[in-house]
Amino acid sequence: MFVMPMLQSAAELSAHTSEADDEKLEYTNLLRNGILEAYSGIFQGIKNSTKTQLLIPHALHILQFLHSIYMEKDMDDVVMKTAIGVLGDLADTLGSNASSLFQQSLSSRDILSECLSSEDHLIKESAEWARLAIGRAIYV
Repeated sequence: MFVMPMLQSAAELSAHTSEADDEKLEYTNLLRNGILEAYSGIFQGIKNSTKTQLLIPHALHILQFLHSIYMEKDMDDVVMKTAIGVLGDLADTLGSNASSLFQQSLSSRDILSECLSSEDHLIKESAEWARLAIGRAIYV
């Protein structure tokens, strides 16, 4: 009840960087990664419980956050790996409850596609897992 609005505020703050210098960009990526890790921890912590329903109202915002940081094209590989992990965690945790969101989210497909073709083995591995989780959520 308290954490998700706080994460949403932090996500909104970090989503829009305007021509940042290297230090600010590094800080922004650290902040984004921290936010994404927090989301991932929440998803993993309540997966397979009755509390997953509490996340449904926040799923759209999380996808919008991922879209905004993806569109800015300034996230580093660490943020990219964590972002694709959050996409998979969201699908894995919410399952069919997130199906329509994933079907409508073009940027989720773009992020997934970019990560699947990444040169970084860890990003590609996370993207493979996320692809499977999203597939299960959509086709279950």
